[in-house]
Amino acid sequence: MSSFSSIRSQAVSLENQTSALLSRYSSFAVSSTSSPTAEETKLEKQIETILHKRDEILNNLTRITESDSSISTVKLQQLSRHKEILQENWKNFGQIRSSILQERNKLNLLFNVKSDIEQHQKTNQIENELDYIQDESVRANRLNNFADTLISRAYETRENLLSSNSVINNASSRIGNSMSSIPGLNVVISKINTRRKRDALILSTLISACILILFFTR
Repeated sequence: MSSFSSIRSQAVSLENQTSALLSRYSSFAVSSTSSPTAEETKLEKQIETILHKRDEILNNLTRITESDSSISTVKLQQLSRHKEILQENWKNFGQIRSSILQERNKLNLLFNVKSDIEQHQKTNQIENELDYIQDESVRANRLNNFADTLISRAYETRENLLSSNSVINNASSRIGNSMSSIPGLNVVISKINTRRKRDALILSTLISACILILFFTR
């Protein structure tokens, strides 16, 4: 059976290891990631293993003190102090693990909020683009309808002009036919044109004479 001193030396060694591991483990509380890293998980299991091992060692020391009635007060005080340190380490370990979990939850919450905002902005952008496309489609349809209306009116105007031209041609043809069918009408028209030319010549001669008279009598 191992002595109290040899077993206690194991407890002291494990206490020192625990302090160093807890110090390393606490660094994850200030630089937490969205999920546990392999190093964090490995360190957490290592600390739990050492704490459970220390608990077994202290149980062995307790059995030694209970079986030896001549155990000194100093050793009893040392055992009590080791138990207090173990409880403090368990408490610190739980607090650090809780802090890491809280920081990780905050980080994930911020990430989710940011993701929701980006998704919302993306959705709004898509909706705005769809609205813009729809508005442009409506404007394009209006322009197309307006163009179709103009083309229809142009065709109607063209048809009307062609119809009017046909009517005029028909009327002119009828007038020509009528004039050719009336005996002597062409002769009368020819005389009328000759008389107009004669009257125009007489009028121009008279005007020229009046201008000459006025010029020489000044």
